[in-house]
Amino acid sequence: MSCDNPIIQALTPEEFKNQFWRDFTFVNTWLVGSTYNVGDQVFYTVNNNFYQCLNNGVVGVVPTDITDWKKISNMGLICDLDITNAYAEACITFNDTLFVADDDMILGYLYLSAHYLVNDLNAGGLDSGGTTGLANSRSVGNVSESYSIPQAYLDSIIYSFYAKSSYGLKYLNMIVPRLAGNIVTACGATQP
Repeated sequence: MSCDNPIIQALTPEEFKNQFWRDFTFVNTWLVGSTYNVGDQVFYTVNNNFYQCLNNGVVGVVPTDITDWKKISNMGLICDLDITNAYAEACITFNDTLFVADDDMILGYLYLSAHYLVNDLNAGGLDSGGTTGLANSRSVGNVSESYSIPQAYLDSIIYSFYAKSSYGLKYLNMIVPRLAGNIVTACGATQP
């Protein structure tokens, strides 16, 4: 089980942030000794809410103080707790024995964790588009794009869950070839 794998156990939210730096809006956890300025956003672990700083040079003032902070919507914001929770979910279904190289295993685990993170955000009502999976076509102006997910993935109880996000599809792309073993035929007969 991957939860017992020391490489997987050692992953921190920073590895996730480094891999997906363009994909999510990460918000740092509020720290008492840090200096915050107008517009800085933080996650406050005491009440699990997000806040935005209203003044420059704020140090040591808790985010619940309405003079220096305002509570903001969590829409689209990701904190370390979200990543840690996604890691825990991915741990349940991840099979580290499918990967020979450590770098491949880490990448697969990060894709699976990102899939769970997106799935959790959508399940929590944060999917403003109202969809539960990937769109097969979209357009803006006179530019359009269309694609489809292989029917075998959609028909499978297991694979269809992973087909709900691009991260899940990347994870499937990594593991499906590893799920099929080599088949070798040998000529011969049995002895009576």
